[in-house]
Amino acid sequence: MTDPTQKTYVDAVREFLRTKEIDQPKVKIDNIVRVDLEGDGEEEVLISATNYFRKDESVPMRSPAASYSMVLLRRVVAGKVETQLIVGEFYPKAYPKAAQEEGRFDAPNAYKVIAILDLDGDGKMELVVGSNYYEGEEITIYRCDPKKSEALLSVSCGA
Repeated sequence: MTDPTQKTYVDAVREFLRTKEIDQPKVKIDNIVRVDLEGDGEEEVLISATNYFRKDESVPMRSPAASYSMVLLRRVVAGKVETQLIVGEFYPKAYPKAAQEEGRFDAPNAYKVIAILDLDGDGKMELVVGSNYYEGEEITIYRCDPKKSEALLSVSCGA
């Protein structure tokens, strides 16, 4: 595990959030894992970051402005560091007041890497990402190729 306050990664998350229209992001990284996903001797970096502005780490019923949750993958591709989104949700604006007054909510998710395993025996690691929201949770397995990440299998339970 790597220090979640390390400037390089905080800056990378901040820069990524700006591409999602969160102009002044408050970066909160949950964990950083360095791992060789492809078995090629080159380490990649997985970053789980969530900020719903809650002291107790729970996931709210409604998304506050500038909130987010995501899992990012940073890797070297053709000699250049690239940041790739595995999964995430981004809320530049708060959930609309009118919808809140009607009792509706958007049930944002909190995502985090819960395991890194070679599940199919091909010598490359798959990511197991857990997510939870107001009244449910989901576990999804992802394959991360240099050009894209794709969900292979998912199971969920909740309202």
